[in-house]
Amino acid sequence: MPELPEVRSVARFLNKKVAGVSILKAECFFEKMIWRNSVQDFLNKVSNQKIISVSNYGKYLMFELSEQIIISHLRMEGKWSISKKEIDIYNKSHLRLQFELSNGEFLKYYDSRKFGTIEIWNKNEYLDKSGMDKLGPEPLNNEPPLKYLKDKAIKSNSVIKAFILDQSVLCGIGNIYANEILFAAGIHPERITKSLSDKELNNIIICSNKILEKAIALKGTSIHSYKSGDGETGQFQHELKVHLRKDEECYKCGSKVVKKQVAGRGTYFCLVCQQ
Repeated sequence: MPELPEVRSVARFLNKKVAGVSILKAECFFEKMIWRNSVQDFLNKVSNQKIISVSNYGKYLMFELSEQIIISHLRMEGKWSISKKEIDIYNKSHLRLQFELSNGEFLKYYDSRKFGTIEIWNKNEYLDKSGMDKLGPEPLNNEPPLKYLKDKAIKSNSVIKAFILDQSVLCGIGNIYANEILFAAGIHPERITKSLSDKELNNIIICSNKILEKAIALKGTSIHSYKSGDGETGQFQHELKVHLRKDEECYKCGSKVVKKQVAGRGTYFCLVCQQ
C-alpha cells in the first residue's frame, strides 16, 4: 500500500501537470469506488471545475478544485497518470476513472484490486465529514512534538509497532516505514508503548522524520507495483535496512534479521539491535 512518501511523490508529479487546468468531462468505469456520493452527482460536481492544486496528507491524495475537494485513497494498487486518451501507461483493463482536461490530456485512475476510494466534498466541510480531522500529524518537519507523542503513549497499552501504524497517532506511516523506523530507533516492535522513555520516543520522532524525508527525496519505495504518476519507480527500496531481509545479516551487528507477525503485519527486526 502506498505510504506517505509514495503519495507525496504522486501529488508533486500531478500538481506540476494539472494545477490550473480545468476538467471538461469525467467518466467513471467502476462505480463502487465513489464514496458518499452517487456516481452521477460526483461526475456533475467535477465537470467544468478548475484544478487549483494537488497535494496530500499522509496516505490521502487531495485535488483542490474551484469549489470542492476530491479525496483519493489509493489503498493497495491505485495509480494516477497523465496521458493522451489513446495512451495507457498502465493496464487499460484496470482503468476506473478518467478526466478529460482543458489542455488536451487525460487524468486517469487505475486500480487492479479495486480497493481504492474517491470522494468529493465542499471545501468548508471535508475535514470533519470525511474523517480527516481524526488523523494525527505527519511525522515531518520536526513534528510531532515530544509532548504530543508522550501523551498518546502514556495512554496506550498497545505494542509500539501498532502504535506508530495508528493513523490517528501518526499519519502516513505504513508497514514498510514502521519496520525501518523502529530498526533505526533501536526499539523492539513488541515493546509496550507506555514503557518507552522520553529519549526513546524522541528517537522515534527523529528517525521517522529522517527516513520519510529521504524516502520522499527518492520518490518512495517500489517493492510490488508502486509507481509515480509518470510510471517511474521509487528508489528507497535500495535503502531498506530490515524490511524484506529475513535471515540476512543485520547491517549493524551481523546477526540474522528475523520476521514475525506483529500487529497483524509482517515485521522485520534485529533481536540484538532492537531492545
